[in-house]
Amino acid sequence: MRSWIQHARGRHVRQARVGLGDLREEHISRQGFFGPVAMIYREHGPNEVVRVEGSLLPRSVADTTRVESPDQFDPRGGPEVMLSNADVSVAISRRTAAMPYAYRDLDGDLLYFVHRGTGMFATEFGRLVYEPGDYVLIPKSVTFSLMPDAGESHMLVVESPAPLELTEHKQTGRHMPVDTTVLGLPELCDYGFPRAKEYELRVKHGGEHSSIFYRNNPLVSVGWKGDLFPFKLNIRDIIPISSDRIHIAPSAWCTFQASGFAVISFVPQVAVADLNAEELPSYHRNVDNDESVFVHHDEGSARKPATLSHVPQGILHGADEAARAAFNARRVPGMRRTLCGVSVDTDRPLARSAAFQRVSGG
Repeated sequence: MRSWIQHARGRHVRQARVGLGDLREEHISRQGFFGPVAMIYREHGPNEVVRVEGSLLPRSVADTTRVESPDQFDPRGGPEVMLSNADVSVAISRRTAAMPYAYRDLDGDLLYFVHRGTGMFATEFGRLVYEPGDYVLIPKSVTFSLMPDAGESHMLVVESPAPLELTEHKQTGRHMPVDTTVLGLPELCDYGFPRAKEYELRVKHGGEHSSIFYRNNPLVSVGWKGDLFPFKLNIRDIIPISSDRIHIAPSAWCTFQASGFAVISFVPQVAVADLNAEELPSYHRNVDNDESVFVHHDEGSARKPATLSHVPQGILHGADEAARAAFNARRVPGMRRTLCGVSVDTDRPLARSAAFQRVSGG
């Protein structure tokens, strides 16, 4: 239902995020940034946490470089789930050797984000060579084998029971934030697989795995057509929707979406140039969405690459007063935002796994 009843009382600004002076603005929003909203104005910072009692942490940060995923040590292993609910799971893969089988996920679509490493997804549609910054979307039931090159490998893996699709931003036309002609498509090739008596297809179904053995290799094909296929998109090819006068809500940077969640890309871009407007995000209470952010890189920031943060829905988050004061002291027109990362925002609360808690301290 669309909200249309709006009122105001007391001290407030006419344009949100502009001309705050000595006020602090707290943004309370329903349904992400698409539902009813309130801006609360205070004279003191609302996010100066003193202590917490109970299990609800305002913000948790996991260092995923410390994650020891099953596929890091066993070629037959899989990623380590960090956060999950009924609509999505967010996992880390540190795979160091090729899958010794063809793989098919019947539980949902898979979206890989490559943080470190290079290699190839050998699919039944052809090969997809990957590099850092690539999103690789493998639709449900598509057969593939993940084959990393030698060296470090580190990926974020999002699994969705519902179909994942590129977000269409109709108000910006066909060529931004993503021009679909930059998508990387599978290239048919001769994989050169050695002949064998049988070929294993490992199938994920209902959270379990079974293996079916075929006489012919399920990864080998000679052609394809249709609108169901794997593809890749590098995060550097995403053109941000930005403004030099106001901080835009992250929903403008949504890249993929499915029932119950959205995948948002943070890419380097111009900062707000108007010094009378706020550049740092508002203090925010995202009433109906959990937020998790994976940092790919962020030059000149305290954010550590490969960290995965989690903020529960309805909990206030945002830089504290000391961080805001330090930023504003060095702020000048022409600055750029340096964060490059991936956010998974969910409608249902996310559960933190034991693996997440081991490398986050909570």
